[in-house]
Amino acid sequence: MTPVPSARRRRVVRGFAALVVLVASGALGTPTVLADHDQEAAERAAREIAATQERADQAAGALFDTAGELEQLAIDIADAEAELADAEARARGVRAGVEALAVQRYVGAGAQPIAVLAGVDDMTDEMSANVYSSIVADVALVDLDTLDQVTDDLDQARQTLEQRRQDAEAAQLRYEQLQQQAEADLVRLVELEEIRQRDAQVEHEVQRLARERAEREAAERAEREAAERAAAEAAASGSGSSGGGSPSGSGSGPGSGGPPEPAAPRGASIVCPIAGPRAFSDTWGAARSGGRSHEGVDMMSPGGTPLVAVESGTVQFKTNRLGGNTIWLNGNSGTNYYYAHLSAWEGSSRPVSQGDVIGYVGATGNTTANHLHLQVHPGGGLSVNPYPYVRAVC
Repeated sequence: MTPVPSARRRRVVRGFAALVVLVASGALGTPTVLADHDQEAAERAAREIAATQERADQAAGALFDTAGELEQLAIDIADAEAELADAEARARGVRAGVEALAVQRYVGAGAQPIAVLAGVDDMTDEMSANVYSSIVADVALVDLDTLDQVTDDLDQARQTLEQRRQDAEAAQLRYEQLQQQAEADLVRLVELEEIRQRDAQVEHEVQRLARERAEREAAERAEREAAERAAAEAAASGSGSSGGGSPSGSGSGPGSGGPPEPAAPRGASIVCPIAGPRAFSDTWGAARSGGRSHEGVDMMSPGGTPLVAVESGTVQFKTNRLGGNTIWLNGNSGTNYYYAHLSAWEGSSRPVSQGDVIGYVGATGNTTANHLHLQVHPGGGLSVNPYPYVRAVC
């Protein structure tokens, strides 16, 4: 189930691009936090920028996790509907069988048909009791247990479907709330960008806080990966010779036995793919519908924000159902990059230099939120976690 955008959200999204233009042209009024060269004021402004960016990043990460949850719930609802239809069909079949057996027993061979032909009204109470007791006994022996089971299955199927629908409604509400929060933070970041560009001290403080955050996240990621490796080793040693399968899962995320996650591109120095405000978090390996795992980074940004070539190379513009308008950038370093969900391309498939505008943020394909889905393929091979790549330059 794809989340449905509201008219209000569409108005907010259309306003993003206008805000970007106003900031770039200097037409936007002075933001709440005034830039000056006082160190304390610069630190306050930098802390607000950093806090707003981190809040937007968290909301964006939760937003796209919820989108994956909605996709899976849509599959679960379809499965539950199919199970309910199957349970209803089985229940109808068993009930029909019970009814047929009752009729057959009631009019079957022996003393009962004589009583029936004589008319139920002419039977004594004792004769009627014997007939009905016999019917009930035969039915109970043959099909009543089955009828009880299919009735229980039918009730369970109905309850499961109702629960899945309630879960989907709750997830849809969370999705809309998270999108509103992330979009509001992005609007604020557009305002704060004027301060950042105008005040060198603010920029210096922002960069310092960004470095501290990157170092903290790198340490947390290293600790998490070490814990996952230790858990995998413990599981492997505990299983001994009990199995010959791999302990890794079906995905290629952390702990799944996938390729290593480099801290920066090898053989190339990249730039941020989004030339404007953005919000993103590390969702590599996060669960997606159909048992898939996320193999990219989702970078939320106002619709129409320019996208640039992260390195020099050749771009190819294509369209597909899930990604909508997409770009493959074959970098001169040998690393390939996949951009998805663009609103439009800039120019045509061609050689490009690093920093050239190649498209614009959008919501085409299987999404309703304006964002860039970016994948990184070193050497043109399997995708690796792109988060360390973009975190270092965005």
